[in-house]
Amino acid sequence: MNGARLLLETGVLLAAPNPSDGRELNSVTVSPGLPGFFAAFVLAVLVVLLAVSMTRHTRRIQAQARLQERIEAEELAEAEERDEAEQAATDEAAGEQPVTGQPAAEAEDEPGDRAEDQTPPPAEDR
Repeated sequence: MNGARLLLETGVLLAAPNPSDGRELNSVTVSPGLPGFFAAFVLAVLVVLLAVSMTRHTRRIQAQARLQERIEAEELAEAEERDEAEQAATDEAAGEQPVTGQPAAEAEDEPGDRAEDQTPPPAEDR
């Protein structure tokens, strides 16, 4: 038990506060003071300015992306209109009907009026 007691007493001696200069530790001697306040204040101001700058740049980039998407959509619509106009001009020059989304034969004729519907049935069906 002598070893355990020796360890306990050594720990108590090492844990006891004993500043080397003999002064007590209080809030005045431990505080960072005016230089610490200025350093923290400058750091806080820099962080706020960085956040404002980052927000401004992010908004600018998003606005440029939206503008680019709008321009690309307009160019695509113009290209489609140009293709449709060229197709219509080509069809008119060839004497065909313009494409309206459904086949030309169905656009004009009723289902029973088509030439393929008027062919006589095969001999087996008569």
